Amino acid sequence: MLREVESQPRDRIIDTALRLFYEQGYLATGINQIIAESQVAKATFYSHFPSKENLCIAYLQARHVIWMKWLEDSVERHKSIEDRILGVFGFLKEWMVKCNFRGCAFLNIASEIPSFNSKIRAEVVKHKDDLKLYLKQMISQLKDSDKRYKNIDVNKDVDMVYVLVEGAIVASQNYGQVWPIQAAEDVVRRLLNI
Repeated sequence: MLREVESQPRDRIIDTALRLFYEQGYLATGINQIIAESQVAKATFYSHFPSKENLCIAYLQARHVIWMKWLEDSVERHKSIEDRILGVFGFLKEWMVKCNFRGCAFLNIASEIPSFNSKIRAEVVKHKDDLKLYLKQMISQLKDSDKRYKNIDVNKDVDMVYVLVEGAIVASQNYGQVWPIQAAEDVVRRLLNI
């Protein structure tokens, strides 16, 4: 019980960061705003997060769990492996419209943190590696599912599909439209002969 009570301020801080960092950006969001909107004392904030960087890492870790669950829940509704792979793009279209084309929280943070050697950028890379691994698992299943997919080069093709997914997200955010995601889906259909 005590542990649950102690975690509530931390959870409120992370929930507030999930909203503000995504809506306003990391650099534009100040610690004082997060403290005020999460309704915690300054000392409480700093006892959980010694720095804004520590909060950003916790934010990215929480966002990773949330976003990957959204993706997996959407994709896994489809029965065939072909439909699950293409379902990634259906998910992207739905997500981009729902977030009003705000785009990828991880890419948004990466654009604000130029240093490749920062702990924040390391969290961004972890998220992208997990996305790529998820795609790789599906492409491997596709290759094993039918003789017509025997020529798939899993490592090479996952790199291409991953770049198409990332490019679709960025272009969709840039244009405020879903056509880039549809274009990427069309290329994946051809690439994998789906």
